[in-house]
Amino acid sequence: MFKKNLFTMLVVFMFVISIPAVQAADDVKIPEKLTLDGGKGELVLNGTGTRKKFGFKVYEGSLYLKAKTTDSKKIIEADEPMAITMNWKRQGPIDKTTDVFSEGFKYGAGSNYNAQKANIDTFIKSLVKAEKQDIWKYVYIPGEGTSIHYNDKVAATIAGLDFKKALFSIWLLEDATFTGDESLRKGMLGK
Repeated sequence: MFKKNLFTMLVVFMFVISIPAVQAADDVKIPEKLTLDGGKGELVLNGTGTRKKFGFKVYEGSLYLKAKTTDSKKIIEADEPMAITMNWKRQGPIDKTTDVFSEGFKYGAGSNYNAQKANIDTFIKSLVKAEKQDIWKYVYIPGEGTSIHYNDKVAATIAGLDFKKALFSIWLLEDATFTGDESLRKGMLGK
């Protein structure tokens, strides 16, 4: 009987450790890898953090890169495939979500804000009301741009490296003028 129970426990243990996902807060499973559409390769999970507001968990933010790094400036500047996912933990009213992104772009785009205004407007117009368990994904592919996905439906694709820099800066910018959500950023950077 002991051997049978031990064998069962070992099989269960082996199965559990072979699952290719990170267990985030509240049973959200974050995949260790993200496969790019059209056979464009695979990205690895760099890190995951939790966005909190007034003590409530809003979403899990995850960063996917070709190779792991903790250098936020390098990530923002890189012209290589990468992605950010947002796994929503609760509803996100459209007006609040719009306000947060609009404010974030002011810092993220910095001196390029006016040059990126049309792209930012396209992004803002694509936003939808976030529902609990929604997954939003922003995927940058060099030469193609940043595709905006809401639950695996592409809402828009915005061309240009400068737009990607502005968008990814909302989460990753480490600057005296914009601290963003430090805990979320550290998690996404794997710190």
